[in-house]
Amino acid sequence: MNHRHAIVLLTGYVLFHSTAIAASSKAADPNLNPQAPVQFDLPSIAAAVESADAPGSVTIELRLSAMILSSETPPIDEWLVRLQPRDRSLWIVDYAPRTETASELATPIQVKNTTENNNGMGIGLDGSYGHLVRVNAAADHSKKQQETIQFDRLAPVQAVTAAGTINRGRGVYFKLRWTTQQILEGEKTFRITLGVPEHWRGSLLDVSVLAKGERKSFGWERETVMLGAANFVVAAYRNHDAEAESLARSLADAEFALRSLAAAHRARQRDSLSSMLRHVAAKFDLEDDSRQQGDWLRRLLLDRADPHLDKQIKRLPMPLRVAILEYVDLRDAFVGLSESAPESAPAPNS
Repeated sequence: MNHRHAIVLLTGYVLFHSTAIAASSKAADPNLNPQAPVQFDLPSIAAAVESADAPGSVTIELRLSAMILSSETPPIDEWLVRLQPRDRSLWIVDYAPRTETASELATPIQVKNTTENNNGMGIGLDGSYGHLVRVNAAADHSKKQQETIQFDRLAPVQAVTAAGTINRGRGVYFKLRWTTQQILEGEKTFRITLGVPEHWRGSLLDVSVLAKGERKSFGWERETVMLGAANFVVAAYRNHDAEAESLARSLADAEFALRSLAAAHRARQRDSLSSMLRHVAAKFDLEDDSRQQGDWLRRLLLDRADPHLDKQIKRLPMPLRVAILEYVDLRDAFVGLSESAPESAPAPNS
């Protein structure tokens, strides 16, 4: 086989392999897939207000939005939202919405039972004498008894919202179902009340959301499909703390800039044949660790990967690495607001 044939085969493999990588990356991280049927959004910062009902705690309100992009999207059956503070000194005191049930029927079901008894008796006599006389006698007797019982039966209900704690009371989940009274599109509000140390000033919250639905697969069978998914990091700061709020806003701006640069970098990679060739060469040389394109961003934002040690991050272009370091510095400064404050009494057992 000459070099030209080898290059053609390698190019064909690159195109096929890169397409598979892009498809699997979109499936694994729908946050990076603009073609996902359902798109989610959540503000990057949130103010934590002192709770009047629970001293030593703060209440945070999160407004999660969902947008269905196509009229051909299968109906959304449910959302699954998980919220977890990164600071282990925080614990869940309260949350809303709570578990709720509802029925599609507005009034109770009326049930009516009727019992009916009928008794009848009849006597007939017919006689004749010759051709001149005809006698006919008849007697009839009937008795009817009817009994009616009517009562109301409670209409069947189903769970509209299910909610509870996770991770031994350190996190919370919400499961919302699409019903005639609840539409899973637009904005939904979630509130959590956190027990915090006395000198707490701010923390990062990890929020994940999944949208699931059902569609016909073969014949009458139905399968559950993932319609959308997203992961967010929210900087929650104590209300009226100007320094914490300023750091939270700077961190949000840095994350937005980082995501924009990462998206532009992925677009250039898809359009560059040389980068695809290098990717395949790395596969053959066993230099790549099998991470998908864009996986470094997820690990940096959600898993707190170290940009100085991560091999994939160290190979990124210089402007992108600068943006990464700026984001990490702001993140560490925001988290350090509470870590540098005097520690208070430990949280009660969950």
